[in-house]
Parts: sequence; structure tokens; C-alpha cells
Amino acid sequence: MSEKTTPLLSQYFEQNDRAVGGKPDLSLELTKASDKLNSLKLDETISTNENKSEPTVCRLFSENAPLPADSTAAFFDLIGRGTNSSKNGLISDLGVSTSANDDGFSARVAVGSEAERRRDAWIPSDKTRQILINCAMSAPGTYFPEKEHLTTPGVFLEEELGDNVGEAVAVCLGEAEAAERRIITANDVTQDERGLRELVQAGAYRAAINLTARLLTIYGQGKGRNGHVSKHSPHSLQLWFTRIALLVKTKAYIVAQAESEIFGQLDKPDVFYQFYPEMYGDRPGSIASFSFRLLLAELPMHCGNSKESLTKLFNLWSTVKQIIQNLNNGFCEDGNPMEISENDRSDSFRLWKGREARVMHSIINCSISLKHFELAMDLLGQLCERDKVHRHTLLSALGRLHLQVGNIAGAESCFNEVRVIRGGKLDIRELVDRGLLSVAQSNFDEAYSNFQEASCLEPNNLMILNNMSVCLLYSGRLKEAISILESAISVNPPHALHESLLLNLCTLYDMESSKGRMKKFALLRQISRYQADAPTSILEKLYG
Repeated sequence: MSEKTTPLLSQYFEQNDRAVGGKPDLSLELTKASDKLNSLKLDETISTNENKSEPTVCRLFSENAPLPADSTAAFFDLIGRGTNSSKNGLISDLGVSTSANDDGFSARVAVGSEAERRRDAWIPSDKTRQILINCAMSAPGTYFPEKEHLTTPGVFLEEELGDNVGEAVAVCLGEAEAAERRIITANDVTQDERGLRELVQAGAYRAAINLTARLLTIYGQGKGRNGHVSKHSPHSLQLWFTRIALLVKTKAYIVAQAESEIFGQLDKPDVFYQFYPEMYGDRPGSIASFSFRLLLAELPMHCGNSKESLTKLFNLWSTVKQIIQNLNNGFCEDGNPMEISENDRSDSFRLWKGREARVMHSIINCSISLKHFELAMDLLGQLCERDKVHRHTLLSALGRLHLQVGNIAGAESCFNEVRVIRGGKLDIRELVDRGLLSVAQSNFDEAYSNFQEASCLEPNNLMILNNMSVCLLYSGRLKEAISILESAISVNPPHALHESLLLNLCTLYDMESSKGRMKKFALLRQISRYQADAPTSILEKLYG
């Protein structure tokens, strides 16, 4: 399956402040090119880890991704594809937001099919390959490698997560008001993937985490089972992928890191089908999805260790490039001399080239967090050269990166090339690019005009509204800046009650008056009414 969809390149700027759901930095997407904009600190009390944006692989409020062709695909397939749906317009996307993919376990993919083989292909390390060979050459049930060579995960959290919004309401607004709050919990849904889907789509992420723990218990991987040997399946590993993604979404980084550590980089033999010949016969490949591998490689970056992430991402990229080289040399993905039809080989190229681009996107994000701008620009340039279809989007991202390092001339060059490619057709991206360029030049009135024009084309775009608010602030129009954000919430509370917008609004309340406490409590009431969950950083800002 092709992974050619428009990349969400706004992710490249998510480290500046907080990004919500794949939109270009709703808080201060206006980039580091302007020191004035960077002086608006959203929350000085939040730790370094809390300042890290969620990884792109676990966005729950992402830009719209294409629906799968197969509407009956299993929930975990939707997670892998980055598919979205929700009655409130909130996107339940736990997959990689840069492109659609078929990494998940799909009920409609026939066992032993070419699509399945292509999707699951992976190159194990030499040590793992040797263990898999020994397993294949032994009679079923007679070969048992040392425990240190096995993946033995378990749930670390001893207690289920509670309603943190309800607790904040009780502290600030009283027990009576907290008692009126009604949210969906893990007890209110079926104890299966359908119930998990319902919780995620309702935004009840903490309840969804609780349900994953219950479902993993079925596989002998629940509470207290860390270090115990158990079997793995596509379903169990996708449960872990979902759980760790949700933990990162809720900023429970310490727990996510602890529970994911046992998986390493998913290279131990028991996460490959060959390890279970009695269950899967001679089926080759990885039981774990590619998206899970990418999530584990990105996770250290969100725990304050971007250098470790960069190393893991380059290792991942190296394997992907080897797979592409194997296909070029006439072999199958893992290097075996298996015959593949030209059509299947072409599909494999498209899949793995798309996956390579996803890894490159992640490396760019990680490079920016480390301020390795030269590396980030080099990779973006490579993507521009190889992807002619989305070249204008990539050039726009490259231009914004130039702004981030203060290279206004370089940014103008990129934006001008985008204008040529677009044939002079004005769209939201170009208007936002113009606005960002004006901000870098400290021309906030002109920037506001560009953002306002973009807002007329897409009135509910929170990123644009947030940027308009920031421009008004630096033009000395504080009350108007507040009014824009308040209006966004009043028009569509479920859509607008996002972390960056709320943090900016709280900051503006603090700048407006020392008596902004009651306004913050009003925001807390809105969150209590419309949201099942809220990040701890938001709640602390509202009543801390």
C-alpha cells in the first residue's frame, strides 16, 4: 500500500512550545526567528520533560488523515493507519501522522498474503537471526533460548488512573460541582478493542490506559508481570503500542519509558513469527508494527534524551535503507533470494520509501530539538528532491525552519519557490508563510492581516487564531488578543479546548490582571463539561 499522503510538516516546529494534534504549534507557531515572540513563555513552572511535545506517532488530535479503504479494518489497523473519527470532531490518531500506512493488524489481510509479508518484513540482528534459525531447525516445543534473549513486558502501574479533571474541579470549585461531572470509564465499555476504540474517540485516554492494562492481563502481561516469560501476538503487541502511545499522549513519560524499556528496539526473537512455528508455521517477519518501532525510537526524545533518540532513529533508518537496497538488488526485503513479481516489488518500494520518509521526518524533529539545524535542513532538502508531489509543502517547512534560525533571505527564497509551484494560487499555507515572515521582520500588523485572511478561508483553524492573538499581543492590543481565544472556545468548546490555546489564554489572563483566577476557573468548568481528560500541566496552570 502506498504511503503517499500529504505530510504533516508542521510537526517540524513542535518543539518551540506546545503542539496540539499535529497543527502547526497552536501556541507560538510563529517560530524562534522572532525573539519577541519567544518572550511569551507559556508556563515557566513546567519541567523540561513537560515542555516536550508528544511524538507524532501518538497524536490524538491530529490533522485529518484519509480513511482506510477497508471500513471494517480492526481498531489496531486504524491506529497504525492514523485513521480518525469522532462524534466531536476530535481525531483519534495513535498512528504516525506523517502518512497513512498499513502497519496494523488488519482483519481483511489474508494470512500468508503478499501484502502481509511486505508489511511485516524486517531484518533481525545476527544474534536474533541465529536464534530463529535454531528454533526453525528444532522440533516444536524443544528449543528454549535463555530468558535474557526474550521480551518480558508487564504493566508497571499498580493502581488504575483516576479522573484528574474531577479532582481539580473538587479542589477549585467544590465537591458538589465535581459530583455533577459525568465521564466514560473503562467500566462503561466492552472489555475488548471495540471498548478501547470508544474510549479513545471520547478522549478518555486515562480510562483507555486502564483498559489496556486489563486486556494485557489476558496475555499474562498485566500488573506485576514484568520479567515473566509470555507469548506475543499481533494483538498483544498492538495493545502495547496503543498503551505506550497513550501514556505519552497524557505526558506520563516516566511510566512510558519504564514499560517500554523491556522491548528495546523490538529485535529479540520472540517478536518474530519464526519463533512460533507451531502457531504461524514458516511465516516470516516481525509481529510488531513498524509504527511501534518508530514510537520506541522517538520516546527518549520526549523523556529529555534527544541524543539517544537520534541514535535509535539512525539505526532504524539504516535497516530501512538496507531493505530498500535488498529490493534494488533483486532480493526480498530481508535479503532472502525469494521471487517477487514486478507489481509486488513496486508496491514494496512504495511502502518502504514511505517508511523511510517517516523516519526522516522523525530525525528532523529530533535534530531541531537538539538545535542541529544543519542536519534538519539537509534532510528536508533531500525530501524536497525526492518527493515532487509534496515539494511545495516540504519547501514551506524548509522556509519556516530558515525563519527559526533567523535566515529571512533563505525563508523568502523557499516561499517564493512555493508560490511558483502553486502557480500564484493563494492558499492558507502561503498566507501563514507570509504571516510568519512578517513576524520575523517584527511587522505584526502585516502578519495579523495575513493570518486574518487565512482565517477567512478556514475560520475554525486554531493555529491561525492563536497566531492572530499573539500578533495582537505584540501590537499592544491585549484585550483583543484575549477576545480571539475566548471566542474560539465559545464557538466550539470541544474543538478549541486544547493545551496550547488554554496555556496561552491563561498567560494572557495573568498579563491582564492579578485577578484572573476566576476566569481560569471558568475555563476549568468548560474542560469539566466537554473533556474527559486534560494534561496535568493545564490543570496546574488553572488552579496552581
